[in-house]
Amino acid sequence: MVSVLDTCRPRPELLAGSFNPEVFTASLSPIMAYYHEGRETIDPLYTHAELFFREATYPTQGLRQALTEIFSRIAGDRMAPAIHRLETAFGGGKTHTLIACAHIAFRGTELKEAVQGILDPGLLPEPGTVAVVGVAGDEIPVHRPKGDDLVPYTLWGEIAYQIGGPALYEEVEEEAGSYAAPGRTYFERVFGGRKALIMLDELAQYAARLEAARPDASGQLAAFLMSLHGYARNHSGISVVLTLASAADAFARQTARLAQLVGQARGEEISEDDALSLGEQAVRGVASVVARDAVQITPVMAAEISSVFAKRLFVSIDRQAAESVADEYMQMYRRNSSYLPDEAIHDGFRARMVAHYPFHPTLVDFLNKKLASAEHFQGTRGVLRVLSLVVRSLWMNHQAVPMIHTCHLDMRSDRVVNEILGRTGSSDLLYILNTDVGSVDTQSLEGGMSNAQLADRRNPHPEGYPLYEYTWKTVFLHSLVGRNEGLNSRIFGITEPEALFDVSFPGLTPPQVRTALEEIQESAFYLRFEQGRYYASEEPTINSVLARIRRTVQARQVEDLLHDTVRKIIGGHSPLFQIQHDVSHPEDLPDGKGRPMLGVVSLTAESVDLLAMVTTAGAHRPREQQNLIFLLVPETVAVLHESEQRNLFPTRGGETRQHLETLARQLKAMQILADKPQSYGVNPRRLDESDFRKRRAEREQALQSAVSSAYTRLYYSDTLTGKIVYQEIKTAGGEKGFPFLEVIRNILVDAMKLITEDRLDSTDLLPQFRPLFFEHGDTVSVSDLRRNFLCLRGWPILENSGMVDRIVRLGVQTGQWCLYRMGAEEAGRPEEFYDQDVDIPLGLDLREPGYGLVTLQGARQRGWKGERPIDPVDLRREVRKLVEDQGSVTVADLQNRHGDQTDILSHGDFPQVLADLVRERSVFIVHVSPVPGGKAEVIPPERAIYYELQPSDELVSRSEVLRRGLIETPPEEFTLDGREGADRFLSLLRRLGSLFNKGAKTTLDELDITGLELPHGGRLRLELTNAGPDDMRELGELFEVLAGVANDGAGTAVYLKVRRPDEECPFLQELKRS
Repeated sequence: MVSVLDTCRPRPELLAGSFNPEVFTASLSPIMAYYHEGRETIDPLYTHAELFFREATYPTQGLRQALTEIFSRIAGDRMAPAIHRLETAFGGGKTHTLIACAHIAFRGTELKEAVQGILDPGLLPEPGTVAVVGVAGDEIPVHRPKGDDLVPYTLWGEIAYQIGGPALYEEVEEEAGSYAAPGRTYFERVFGGRKALIMLDELAQYAARLEAARPDASGQLAAFLMSLHGYARNHSGISVVLTLASAADAFARQTARLAQLVGQARGEEISEDDALSLGEQAVRGVASVVARDAVQITPVMAAEISSVFAKRLFVSIDRQAAESVADEYMQMYRRNSSYLPDEAIHDGFRARMVAHYPFHPTLVDFLNKKLASAEHFQGTRGVLRVLSLVVRSLWMNHQAVPMIHTCHLDMRSDRVVNEILGRTGSSDLLYILNTDVGSVDTQSLEGGMSNAQLADRRNPHPEGYPLYEYTWKTVFLHSLVGRNEGLNSRIFGITEPEALFDVSFPGLTPPQVRTALEEIQESAFYLRFEQGRYYASEEPTINSVLARIRRTVQARQVEDLLHDTVRKIIGGHSPLFQIQHDVSHPEDLPDGKGRPMLGVVSLTAESVDLLAMVTTAGAHRPREQQNLIFLLVPETVAVLHESEQRNLFPTRGGETRQHLETLARQLKAMQILADKPQSYGVNPRRLDESDFRKRRAEREQALQSAVSSAYTRLYYSDTLTGKIVYQEIKTAGGEKGFPFLEVIRNILVDAMKLITEDRLDSTDLLPQFRPLFFEHGDTVSVSDLRRNFLCLRGWPILENSGMVDRIVRLGVQTGQWCLYRMGAEEAGRPEEFYDQDVDIPLGLDLREPGYGLVTLQGARQRGWKGERPIDPVDLRREVRKLVEDQGSVTVADLQNRHGDQTDILSHGDFPQVLADLVRERSVFIVHVSPVPGGKAEVIPPERAIYYELQPSDELVSRSEVLRRGLIETPPEEFTLDGREGADRFLSLLRRLGSLFNKGAKTTLDELDITGLELPHGGRLRLELTNAGPDDMRELGELFEVLAGVANDGAGTAVYLKVRRPDEECPFLQELKRS
């Protein structure tokens, strides 16, 4: 939306800092002094007539009417009214009209150009032809000392003096010095044959002071006015212009000033009530005369005020932009009409927005109808002063706003604060402004931020507007007037619809403002909501009491409350875990308990070393049961990895910890206040009357939710690698009662870290245990199995310890392994042996020592099942022949071989044999996705040794994968495979270093020498990857030693791959000749 910064151009002096807001405090007396004595005591804007009409005057209908009728009368038009009373019901224009009259009466035709569009030049008098009288009723004395006497000084004496000076005053001195109203002779001497403009300002003030000086003097004033009006009506060259507010308007807002003036006139102090009573009595008679004789004129109508403001403050305003902006506001108001007062959606309000632009009508109403009611605010003059300051602030701060609202008053400016609080008598509320909203002294508060600023930081507006500060500032400003009557005053405070209407603008919607209003109950110290209105109160709220208590809450109390909250959330009995709270060091987790240990890391811990927690039980104490350690870590704690002592996963720890401590401190303060309210000057009934208990329950829930949300990471050892990994825990926004233990259990089940009882019924589980159990050989003791489940991090954990026996029995029943128990150590066969054909007795106690598992292959190789062991060379030959003969064979086909056929898959050397065949590219493993339409994937040689075959996988010959297009033969590739590779490569083994010293430059991309026989029965395997000429030269001595120690056996094979062979390389030339 377009900003007022782009559509309006303020007066240069306002932006330059040379503008003085006191320019709006002009009165009639300095103008009269300027013309009578040549003295300039106010801004030239008022004393220089041309400047006054050009720069400071907007020609309202009332101003033009008043000037036309007044100077028509002076020009001799008997049809024009002789007496005018300037009505100021809308606040403004009265003094301005009097000053305009004075300039025209004194200078007349000299102002022909200046008054274009304001007054018909034909009505301008010749300069010096009109006697001009201007009397300020609040300034003219009611008596004066003369020697020892105090003689009267009357209004009629002042009029004579201004018209004819000392000479005329002496002529009428007898009447001028008497409180008795003068007779006809006075009027003939003073006004006879003259054209005169008589301006009497603030008659009510004068009448009150006159009555105080002499009883019944106000009656004589009424008699004088009646005679003056009668004389003026009968003499066309005389015009009387006066201002007389009603008693209520004149004194109700200025009782202190009235008491001061009346006291001066009487020479003694007088109470405000007595002054008010005297003033009302004095005005009564005068008002009757004026009401009967004078024609009322309102210089500025309500609809014209904005134009007056614009004339005084801006050089130009884009009226087309005003129309566009008003349309956008109306769209917002109609979308949110249920939140707003009825007037918001009326077309008449749109017209008001256009007319008042760039000021929002609610700001103008606030200033005119609320602040202007303050005794010292000076009505429209005060409004103009405030508006000039807010305009300067917006432009100097480059604050882009669609219209200027009440919330845009810069209450961080000394000048604005002094102007508004000073003139409304609200300086005693400055501490409220600083504390809840933000002002000139907010920086001196603890933390340097107001409550509204803190709320904005906690919940920032999407477009960056200070939502809470804007809203709370508006509530505060609407609390400055009507304070004495409080909620009984119609102008004190603001309702919710009014506040939404006052603050919201396109981009800052009524629902958002409502959120800020609701936060007052939670966070403000002095703003409150009662009887349907928001307002500021000097009485501290429960919030301010809580704030005092929060400052006394100790860090230890906060930590204790956080720890108690964690125990409530993550506690109770768990059939799976032993739960340890407040964990921060390895010694906090006991070892050797035989149950999974869930360590809940303390919220207040600085950091946690994962590896130390898992591998040690304290200083210099290695942990045995490492597989049972599970760590639940909050965002507040930095996670260190291994010995690097670095943050493995950067967290929002600082912000989260601060938020948790803030919530805990708030709740602790509430608990303290609830326990001992009298200690803090709070009646216990007040806690029941307010929503304190509801808020306390909400804070408890908020703390529990925040703590739940903080515990986001579960660390445990991975079942594939044994490394420490983690899973995110999503707590659905930190809901209360979040089932942590159930979620953790599900995470571990899904990750295959936890094996449950019902999982044993799955047909695919036991085959997965087989490579785990027999990773280091074809036998394993049952006692080692139990220990491995507890200690080895690469193993899963079991739901209960009794599952080990069940796993052993199920594996034997399904032919995954055999159970045996040896007798004497030198015995060739076991004392007990159980397999798929021999059931394990139900009463057999597998916890007794000596029981072990053996693979089917191992049992056959040992002859325990009565079968001949299969030689690895024969196995290799059989697998290769089987695949080449059939082209492809599935793993399921191999599993279903029966009878006297060799059990290929069960052979202990099968994984290595298959990996060797894949490496030499004689056999390929093709994984076919079980998903319909899934693609076939060729398993790379480097993964073959670790790959776990699936029943649907195929073993495919080289010719078949080429036919299917699953691989492409790399161009210019040199390879050696298997036995043939061994024959050719090993003949050069001793000379390899020499060949590369003589200029061989081939890079061996892959070299794998397997099955070399060592002198004492051992076997050797050597693998090189990406070995360049320099590497080969360095390894020359190794190859010589190897050639002298290792022997080429029946199972020896060499696999060599050179991706970019160089035909000139001596090494390759020798290989091809060998």
